[in-house]
Amino acid sequence: YSEIYRVLKPGAVFACYEWCLTDRYDPANPEHVRIKKQIEEGDGLPDIATMPHCLDALKGAGFEILHERDCVLDEYGGWQDPATKEYSTSREARKHFRGGKPWMLPLMPSWNPFTQRFQFNWLGLGLTKYGLKVMEFVGLAPKGTSRTQILLQSGGMGLARGGELGIFTPMYLMVGRKPE
Repeated sequence: YSEIYRVLKPGAVFACYEWCLTDRYDPANPEHVRIKKQIEEGDGLPDIATMPHCLDALKGAGFEILHERDCVLDEYGGWQDPATKEYSTSREARKHFRGGKPWMLPLMPSWNPFTQRFQFNWLGLGLTKYGLKVMEFVGLAPKGTSRTQILLQSGGMGLARGGELGIFTPMYLMVGRKPE
């Protein structure tokens, strides 16, 4: 953030979304560690930082913090449990459904073969992998396409599971101002 700070005029405002680990992330939990690794490798990211780490970095660059929040926690009218505001697909949570959908829905498995979500169930994973291998073999796709797709799917599945567990957010909003 220091380079952004350097080029901004005094009094200018900077806002950004960051992909971060939330307070729910537990580095001692093997599933959490696996999900973090899937996201990093599948999306070509360095070590994913926590929300406090990002906020400290913005402050450390000299910004005055105007606002920060995890926008994933905003009421979006979707499948959130009304008591906890956590993502839920329970019957009780669906009673409160008002049209919104969780951010990770496009990355969650579906059995509808006419959606891109089909590729995230066990059958879709296999069909995609071996379909691309056949296309590579006959020259319709470049060599390595199947391996690339597997890596990208793994990243997508890590994002979806991280969102379901609430250990990852792609919408950590930070707004800072360069002092006058």
